[in-house]
Amino acid sequence: MADNLELIERVLGQMFPRVLGMKILEASQDRISAELTVTPEICTTGQVLHGGAIMTLADFLGASATFLNLPRDAGTTTLESKTNFISAAKVGDKVIATTEPVHKGKSTQVWRTTVTHDNGKLIAIVTQTQMVLEGPPPPEQAIARFFQGKSIEEQKALLAKLKHSGAAVYRMLAAQEPDEARKKALLEAADREVANAKTLEDQA
Repeated sequence: MADNLELIERVLGQMFPRVLGMKILEASQDRISAELTVTPEICTTGQVLHGGAIMTLADFLGASATFLNLPRDAGTTTLESKTNFISAAKVGDKVIATTEPVHKGKSTQVWRTTVTHDNGKLIAIVTQTQMVLEGPPPPEQAIARFFQGKSIEEQKALLAKLKHSGAAVYRMLAAQEPDEARKKALLEAADREVANAKTLEDQA
């Protein structure tokens, strides 16, 4: 949990919500909470906390909670956000916001953020849906896609080209390698790639 807290604090320091002066209190995969003290800079008329500040606070917490639950290399973006304003917070008031999951799915996550005074009086409830954005496929999966839908002959020809490319990379590395033994091993690997490419070309 300490690692999550440090991570979210670091992200906060790089983003727009930091102007609110919010402080992260706790951060886990199932709950994130933060507090802020209402200042004149984030108020609307009457020295009342601006609704946009409440929504920014909740949006950051909901997105952060989603982030902590994402698969490796995935991302997220806010798909929908709905805010019910219940009461006002004025300059000098301390506001506490806590977000908890409603739904954690593979393609979307839904989080509910409850915003209260430090005495527990309700200020607002924000429900937002976060879309889960898939990360790039693993290299082997990305390469396999090049072969999909192609005939056996086309697959062999393509694989032969990849082997020639691999040989070129091995030779490039060998040219930069000062150790003679490693250089020799790289050149031998290049020769094997060329031999494999020739085998595939002869079969095409």
